[in-house]
Amino acid sequence: MKKEITGWFVVLALALLPVCPVRAAASLDLYGTFHAMGVIVTLGAADDPDGDATAYVAYRVSGSGAYQPGFPLSRITNTRFVGSLFWLTPGEAYDVRVTFDDPDGGPLDNTTVSATASTRAEIVIAAPNHTYYVSPSGSGTTCASAAPCSLATGLSLAQAGDEVVLLDGVYAQGEMTVPRSGTAGAPIVIRGQPGGTAVLNGGYTGPFTWVAQGGGVYRTAVSAPDPHLVMAGTQRLYPYQSLSDLQGLVWGIPGFYASDTALYVRLAGNVNPGSVAMVVSRYNHAFVVEQNYIYFLDLTFRHYGQGDWAKAIYLNNASDCLVQGCTFAVNDLGIGIKRESHRNLIQDNTFYDTIFDWPWDAVKEGAQLETGGIRLYDPVDGRGTVIRQNVFHDYFDGFGACPESSAAVTNETDVYENLVYRVGDDGMETDGRCSNLRIWRNTFHDVLVGISLAPVYDGPVYAIRNVIYNTGAGSNEYSGFPFKFNSGYDQSGPMFLFHNTADAALPDGNGFALFSPGSWTQLTARNNIWAGTEYALYNANPTQPLDLDYDNLYTTLSGELAWWAGLSDRHLNTLAELRAATGQEMHGLNVAPGFVNVSAGDFTLDKESNLIDAGVIIHGINDDYAGSAPDIGALEFEPALALYAAPGNAAIRLNWEVNVALPTATTWHVEYYTQTAGVYTVTDPLSATRSLILTDHVQNYQWYTVTLHATLAETFWLGDTVRVMPTDRFVYLPLVMRF
Repeated sequence: MKKEITGWFVVLALALLPVCPVRAAASLDLYGTFHAMGVIVTLGAADDPDGDATAYVAYRVSGSGAYQPGFPLSRITNTRFVGSLFWLTPGEAYDVRVTFDDPDGGPLDNTTVSATASTRAEIVIAAPNHTYYVSPSGSGTTCASAAPCSLATGLSLAQAGDEVVLLDGVYAQGEMTVPRSGTAGAPIVIRGQPGGTAVLNGGYTGPFTWVAQGGGVYRTAVSAPDPHLVMAGTQRLYPYQSLSDLQGLVWGIPGFYASDTALYVRLAGNVNPGSVAMVVSRYNHAFVVEQNYIYFLDLTFRHYGQGDWAKAIYLNNASDCLVQGCTFAVNDLGIGIKRESHRNLIQDNTFYDTIFDWPWDAVKEGAQLETGGIRLYDPVDGRGTVIRQNVFHDYFDGFGACPESSAAVTNETDVYENLVYRVGDDGMETDGRCSNLRIWRNTFHDVLVGISLAPVYDGPVYAIRNVIYNTGAGSNEYSGFPFKFNSGYDQSGPMFLFHNTADAALPDGNGFALFSPGSWTQLTARNNIWAGTEYALYNANPTQPLDLDYDNLYTTLSGELAWWAGLSDRHLNTLAELRAATGQEMHGLNVAPGFVNVSAGDFTLDKESNLIDAGVIIHGINDDYAGSAPDIGALEFEPALALYAAPGNAAIRLNWEVNVALPTATTWHVEYYTQTAGVYTVTDPLSATRSLILTDHVQNYQWYTVTLHATLAETFWLGDTVRVMPTDRFVYLPLVMRF
């Protein structure tokens, strides 16, 4: 039987009522990204003075078919509802309507606001109007592939619709600008050659003159004052805050101290840095971009770290920019975004540093390297940033998606399908002011914490179908957990955790943990896997509102399941004890998850897993589930059928396999045809051996297309197709083809 979410989650029939005349002053704002859309409702001051109305959203492809319910909107203030639509198609128009329910019959009750808006179309880069070729040693203004100019010249010449191609080599340059903007259909593209090795380098390799200072410390002079990034070989050195700290190696790791143009270095084993390939940053940034429609493609940025707030690319009041296919190799920060910067897309890049193994306290107390690969700086008033399909590794914090403050009503930031690993603190930070932040289908592993929500002002924030494992990693004394909520700051807004898979795996790790201090207006979890090596659920902050249900709680710790502060017996050994003591997880499970291969990082559910079809329907989130109900966890088990065919003499021999236990009422339906013959069908339970020989209407030396469906209640729900050519003799031909 299908299970649907109850209580405030219920998508009432109100969401599907015919459009009613608007009697209130409510207005609707829609903001589309590629696969999502923000829904923001602003009420009039007199619409709902007692603040008890609720809002339900429904949507459809514009002008097409019936409306379907979305996930209900969250009330952020007395006059604002905020929510999101998920899994939309890029470049598609949608009709959206919001229906209100006011239990005391105020002016909002049973009224509807509606609007139409489109999602953002995927970027297609047209052929350039003109190409300017540049090289590290280029000169003149010809800017041709055979006679390249300098990078500065190429940038100065490029107009909207042009591209600047960096030929292979190292560009020891920084603090560059792009003098003009592109347009929507004609961006300015700055790119390397596909498969090339164009490197923008913010550091220099000397020559340096090293003078021994005693105690393993060496001194040299540098050209740019106060460098914050120094490399010894391939390893970044720790930036000590005083010469005495460096002399004593108070953090136990090699490092440096910079005072104006004086640079002091102490390496492991007191090695003379003159015998090591040293790199010292001399540029604060590669590019400051204050224009629109600037695209960076297929470039490498490395060693930008001179002075304060260094970064490779700085998007400041820059909108509709693209950073794609680039590598950011050991910079203070890869990409910084600030002020009125809208709709910037960062995709398919690699960001990395070398500081994963640094002591946690060392970074916290002075390294100023909690930035990671991407950071939205305060203030950021822009909307529509998308961070997708990137890789981040060997940082302290992987990246951050929220500024400390924002004047924007919603940020509409999407973070999805990224890989984050070997991070000494938070894989992703959302700490700050974010509204309509959507985090889905990311993978975090070998991190201390997967995602930090400490705090998220305003909200809502959605974390959906993320995989987080091997938490508690790095050089620290802390246990790991998938989400962090504790902070000493003001209250977080609504947070929704749906279909996440968390497997602590490492020793002393909690599947799900809540620490104090921390406060929030709403924390709701459904259909998650919380697997720990200590507690499946640890709650040291029981005064805050929680709504946990339909999750799977599992731990390898014998005799323990949960720990809950404030109880006479804080150790809850069974799910029944947890339910009785807290009222949480009334439909939850406590079973081994049944993953396919944890050691290989495959958290797909095995076909025998008890979590298949064990979740609850959440409209707008998991409507596309397979089976009789959604699965619990990030990865929906997909029933699959594999059909195999072998040619015979005027015959086709079939056999097939399925990866799921079939309902007893399943029948098999086979249809086959040639390009010139009609369709022939066979329908019955067929053989218990899942095999069949087709002979009717089968002739040699003709291609037959054969389709097999598993049919349940006359509905096709599994299928596969092959092409096969019957024959009466052996030939060296591809007699079977798969689709």
